[in-house]
Amino acid sequence: SGINAEYGDIISVNMNLYSTVGMEEYSPNVSEVVRYFQLHPLPHQGPPMLYQPLGDLDISRLPDVIEGIQDPDDMFSESQGGGRNVTCSGRTKEQEHTAVVMRGLLYLMVGGTDETHDLVLPYSLPCDTDWGGPAILDSPALGSATYAHALVHRSEGKFIGELGMIGWDNARSWFSETPQDHPMFSKASCVTEATEQSYNLSEDDKLHCKKVKQNDAWNWRTMMDLFSSCDKSSGLTEFCNELHNKEIMLLFQHCNAIVNKPS
Repeated sequence: SGINAEYGDIISVNMNLYSTVGMEEYSPNVSEVVRYFQLHPLPHQGPPMLYQPLGDLDISRLPDVIEGIQDPDDMFSESQGGGRNVTCSGRTKEQEHTAVVMRGLLYLMVGGTDETHDLVLPYSLPCDTDWGGPAILDSPALGSATYAHALVHRSEGKFIGELGMIGWDNARSWFSETPQDHPMFSKASCVTEATEQSYNLSEDDKLHCKKVKQNDAWNWRTMMDLFSSCDKSSGLTEFCNELHNKEIMLLFQHCNAIVNKPS
């Protein structure tokens, strides 16, 4: 089947975007956003980005459900001392930093690419920025933040953004900057392979995927080539929409497993 058995359990949980498996692991406000995302999946091609600091962005342009997510503490479940105004001295730096990435992914789930960008920027770029603020160097969340940064610019897609780059090219840059041993690369490859096998693609779309893959397993490079060329047909566009949403959920669940890991 071409599916790495190591990730079989991950695939069985994540192949269904609408599954509620593991929902009890989230805090109530996080669960509400995840449910909204499951009912309102995103197109892989988002709108142009605004490139404004977090405090200048108008949250009213986003669904009301995101208003319950105001602080990284919201990412911690009750078993981890979650909720605002709760201090947990036992949390690690990895948990604290990954909670910020996790919060960014919740914004991404509701179309807040700029919010996600601002939140992950300090952990993924080793210099201060007007949008993200001071850089946080040597973060244990570097890999997940950089991967999330790549997803932001892949959603930016065909539009020109920072440094005069189109989103797809910027995403390629950030995927290449992500530590290549990050588990998301294998997880995304496995889920893409499985989705391709189960998806009802036309023969022309199958041929296009075969040409893009070059008879190899899916990887971030070939997936980027697919996303940037999927406007050839509505079937490929829908296929990439599904892959985009599954990949966001995969990274979110990866971060949640770190943030809310058992003590």
